[in-house]
Amino acid sequence: MNRFTCLLLGLLLAAVLAGCYGSRTSPVEGVVLLDGKPLPDASIQFVPLGTGRDATGQTDKSGAFSMSTYNPKDGVVPGEYKVVISRPTGTLDPTQHGSAEDAMSVAAKAPPPKAPDFPEQYTRVEQTPLKQTVPASGRVTFNLKSK
Repeated sequence: MNRFTCLLLGLLLAAVLAGCYGSRTSPVEGVVLLDGKPLPDASIQFVPLGTGRDATGQTDKSGAFSMSTYNPKDGVVPGEYKVVISRPTGTLDPTQHGSAEDAMSVAAKAPPPKAPDFPEQYTRVEQTPLKQTVPASGRVTFNLKSK
């Protein structure tokens, strides 16, 4: 191989690696409350307002969550997002899925939430009033109101 060919291959490899690792994520953690009380087992989805990638999370017993985009708990790609929150009938563990898309696919197939007092406005991207900028400054709190 001559020097020119080696240089071209090196530049091509650098471009491919930059494309694979160019979308850095920023950690996003927080808590979801419903009428001031922790909301367990809620699914959270960050939907980008522009270009970007969806991120997902799941609250634990205390309403705490960590967001995932490419890998479990890796964070969210910087940008502006609408936030969709729903209460599934069962627990969804995002660490059991290969990607955020897999976790959301499972959540989308789950039956509607059992709790009649859960506000529907937070469950659809076109209705939710919740927005989040990433990177977030500190822990994020979403305080939902049932009425």
